[in-house]
Amino acid sequence: MEASVAKVAALPIEVLGPVPDVIERARSGDRGAFAELYDLHVDSVYRYLLYRVREPSDAEDLTSEVFTRAFANIHRYRWQGKSFLAWLYTIARNAVTDRRRRDRPTMDLDDAFGIMEEGPTAHERAVHGEAVDALRGAVKHLTTEQQEVIVLRFVENLSSRQVAQVLGKNEGAIRALQFRALGRLRKLLQPQLS
Repeated sequence: MEASVAKVAALPIEVLGPVPDVIERARSGDRGAFAELYDLHVDSVYRYLLYRVREPSDAEDLTSEVFTRAFANIHRYRWQGKSFLAWLYTIARNAVTDRRRRDRPTMDLDDAFGIMEEGPTAHERAVHGEAVDALRGAVKHLTTEQQEVIVLRFVENLSSRQVAQVLGKNEGAIRALQFRALGRLRKLLQPQLS
């Protein structure tokens, strides 16, 4: 799954809107229609989850869980100004929250003992890890809406217009959320940048 994720570009705007025929067929129990929806959105959901959980195997498990939940609850989906993908992102966000409540953080045995591998040195990994941790920590201080805008804009590479459609907001509101989020991140990360 990882190899195909890297090749996927931002989705065309048409994909983010409602697909009434496919959704209606899926809601009436057509497994083929749900498979079409799965094929259309699996890469986006996976990338979103990978950003949130950082571990590819966890992202794969959660992606499977998201689509299992979506299939079980497709009859509840209603077009309310948000796309089907936005509904999937909501399920994904809830799945991550549920997983974090269930699981305790653990450390990989190799990391615990610092076993040397080929590639970056331990110092380089530590510096990079600290920067990533600082960014992730700062993102956690943003509002949920700001976090979603940042992930969709900079991880998913969606345009402001596409993010607006996914989140059911106007483009100006998305740009304002992004501006405030980046300003807040700049303030939070300023000590590390100095």
